[in-house]
Amino acid sequence: MAAEGNFLIPNGTFFAELIIFLIVLGVIWFIVVPPIRKVLADREERVAATAANTKEAKDVFAEADERYQTALTKARAEAADIRNQARAEGRAILEELRNEAQQQADEIVAESAAQLRAQADQVSAELREAVEPLAQTLADRVVGGDRHAGTGAGHQTGRASS
Repeated sequence: MAAEGNFLIPNGTFFAELIIFLIVLGVIWFIVVPPIRKVLADREERVAATAANTKEAKDVFAEADERYQTALTKARAEAADIRNQARAEGRAILEELRNEAQQQADEIVAESAAQLRAQADQVSAELREAVEPLAQTLADRVVGGDRHAGTGAGHQTGRASS
């Protein structure tokens, strides 16, 4: 009787509860835990794949950015070369136009100088023709008095023809 009242000594109920507990534990372990493990494993794989994709995307982006920067630098250098070439061509064209304008100005000045010389020679010849008879008449008056004044026209033609 003392054994029946002692709660420290296991009886049949304890063993029955232990067997039920082990059965429930086995059912949970073999039926419930594998799908949960599978879901967790799938989730870890997706996280790892996402991390790998992220790393790959970063690498691709870095490579694309590097290509972009290289292309941009190259394009800027080409643009600078084109600008410098255009400036040089512009300077050459301006210099050529200046030379042409200077040549034209020199030609105009030379033509004008030739025309002025020709006009000066013509005016000088006309003045000589006009002044020479007057000088002859004046010289005749000074040397011979007024007696040859009437024949001054004959002397003019004689002088002009000789």
